[in-house]
Amino acid sequence: MHGASISRWTMAYFAASLAFLMSGLVLMGCGYGLPIGALGTPETLAVLHVIAVGWLGLLFAGALLQFVPVLAATHLRLPWLAGPALVLLILGLAVLSLGFTALSGRITLHLEVMPLGGVFLSSGFTMLTVSLATTIIAEKSFDVPGILVLSGLAGLVATALTGSVFAGVLSGLVDFPDVALRLSDLAPFHAASGLLGWMTITAVGVSYRLFAMFLLAPEVKGSSRRTVSTALCALLFLCAAVASGLHGTSFSAMSTAVAVLATGVSTVFYVIDVWRMFRARRRKVLELNSVAGLVALGFLVAGVALLQLAWFSGVSIPVGTAAFYALALGWLSGLGLSQLFKIVPFLTWLETYGPVMGRGAVPRVQDLVNERRARGWFVIFYLSVTVGAGAILADAGLFLQAASLCQGAAVIGLAVEYLRARRLIYAPADVRLPDGAVMPRLFYAKTNHQE
Repeated sequence: MHGASISRWTMAYFAASLAFLMSGLVLMGCGYGLPIGALGTPETLAVLHVIAVGWLGLLFAGALLQFVPVLAATHLRLPWLAGPALVLLILGLAVLSLGFTALSGRITLHLEVMPLGGVFLSSGFTMLTVSLATTIIAEKSFDVPGILVLSGLAGLVATALTGSVFAGVLSGLVDFPDVALRLSDLAPFHAASGLLGWMTITAVGVSYRLFAMFLLAPEVKGSSRRTVSTALCALLFLCAAVASGLHGTSFSAMSTAVAVLATGVSTVFYVIDVWRMFRARRRKVLELNSVAGLVALGFLVAGVALLQLAWFSGVSIPVGTAAFYALALGWLSGLGLSQLFKIVPFLTWLETYGPVMGRGAVPRVQDLVNERRARGWFVIFYLSVTVGAGAILADAGLFLQAASLCQGAAVIGLAVEYLRARRLIYAPADVRLPDGAVMPRLFYAKTNHQE
């Protein structure tokens, strides 16, 4: 953490994101908005946005608020934007979800609220993008993680822009007849720009540093640039596919094919790099967060393979739906949950014991967690994601509901473990709060730095 401060708002982002994930999984478990059959139904769109924006979006935002200053070895630029951005994002998602619910006829509400929700979301993400991007650019942190994070932020901008256009079209306030007629065909591009163009590229960039740090392995240098170049190629052609799709040109199909192929190649290069770090690691006995993170990597491979099959075989549903499901819940959610198991106690340790280091005995970071208790929840989560993906392929809605409820139970169990780490429950009693140490707040970090 040299040269960087603890983000005040990271824990608040994490808490809100977990609440949205639980809500989305419970809704799916109750049969509301299952991603089986017609993906364009308002109920499905509401649940997908709760998970994609509420869970993954806030999770990535909170993690980047802490990771980007570490990456750039400096303090976060414009840190005061993080608080208002969180409020705007939560408010925007709530308004957008109400708009989808009104679109389904379940409540009576003017659909004009949907563009308002899009404006709130776009404003919140714009604030974060400005803060994070200026931090990287100001310090010229253009190594592999920095380039990938900046590229991911570009994907975020593209996702927010297309989402705002779609919200305006659905509400009737924006008159784009061609877009309205092809909305169901364009929706997968919007999802891909978010899950692949923003989140996966960002996750790859962050994980290069995290895997090296937690595995005690040297970072790969030359070979990782192949991952960057192919990932940028995928992002550029994906954006071209979105733009041409909005204008109704035939270039969209060719751009999509190149983007899908480049995504597969980039994934292969990335997996090879992680394997090399794994082989060169100095930590022979892996901690639980590393093991669970490597399992998530398997879902990335499975999701990208299904995506290749869906596009090049012409069987888009349900294979394409299963691909996005594996990427969102197996890869991105699995990686997020696994790294939270390390990040939460690590930041808690820094906040609580960093100021009193050298004055007496303090616990280790690993003393703040109980791997034995958490291991079972990770097993349940990954098994239920596997069952859920299979249920989508088999068009078995009841199995998908059961899998969603099991995932929700696992997330609740893991959230309890994060809470216990934050409250120092597992810390040895004799060194839990040495002289000068103060119990950390749940959602707001104490810091004496620039933030």
